[in-house]
Amino acid sequence: EVNSFEQFCINYCNEKLQQFFNERVLKDEQELYVKESIKFKEVEYVDNQDCIDLIEERPNGILAMLDEESKLPKATDSGFAEKLHAKHKNHFRLQLPRKSKMAYYKKLRDDEGFIIRHFAGAVCYQTGGFIDKNNDALTYDLFSLLDSSVDPFTKSLFKPREGEPVPKQGKITLISLGNKFKVALNQLMEKLHSTRSSFIRCIKPNQKMQPKLFNGGDILSQLQCAGMVSVLDLMQGGFPSRTAFQDLYDMYRSVLPPALAQLDPRTFAKALFKALGLNEDDFQFGVSKVFFRPGKFAEFDTIMRADPENLANLVSKVMEWL
Repeated sequence: EVNSFEQFCINYCNEKLQQFFNERVLKDEQELYVKESIKFKEVEYVDNQDCIDLIEERPNGILAMLDEESKLPKATDSGFAEKLHAKHKNHFRLQLPRKSKMAYYKKLRDDEGFIIRHFAGAVCYQTGGFIDKNNDALTYDLFSLLDSSVDPFTKSLFKPREGEPVPKQGKITLISLGNKFKVALNQLMEKLHSTRSSFIRCIKPNQKMQPKLFNGGDILSQLQCAGMVSVLDLMQGGFPSRTAFQDLYDMYRSVLPPALAQLDPRTFAKALFKALGLNEDDFQFGVSKVFFRPGKFAEFDTIMRADPENLANLVSKVMEWL
């Protein structure tokens, strides 16, 4: 029932991870098909960039507006909520609590919370405590107390980090936790973008935390919220497995007679597939790779792992077909 600043940060992180998943699995996959001239049925999906912008853009994103409110002498959580709704009153992703479908949130005043329509569904956040939780700075008296400690370890724990302001008497010091979280999250996303990622999507089989109990409606809802339906559509109608022509050619290079060795890798792969009598509905030739229908790579995988004697046998079949 209560979603505060912590849950807001968690869901912001989920939003970025969902975008990364969509890009890798849906956007990149379909762009690859176009680049490789593969015929496929395009799958549409929701782009959540507008939701991410609402949270992290400067100067009018939620995190930036929270920081601005936190710097004011008489900063209040209700003042932050009011300004947020005023700035984004026509934003598709932001709503007033009273527009929620949940009776519990309808009771909240406009200045007590906000709803974000996340990729996975709408969440109502109660703004009470947002300003306090967002400020990672110690008050001046606490900072002075700890800084005067004779115990070196205690003193080192609360030293301001590089670039962080030192609390001063009579002044508001803001060290934004939201901004720290944003910076750390963007570093994580940079690391993920530099990797070749695999994904494991976790599904709760039931809400009762009991074994061997599967609630179909709950499971389907989670698959829809995670964008898995679009992925399954693409995988079912697309070509999820692929291998490069060059890799195929390199496997056989040592046993190729001169007539085959002078073929370019793509032509050699076509001759190999014809000689093996593979069903043409099960694969498509791209510019640099051959793509397989779901489940069809397994048949071909046995060829990829073949021993030298079997490779020589396949080469003779290709010569015969040619």
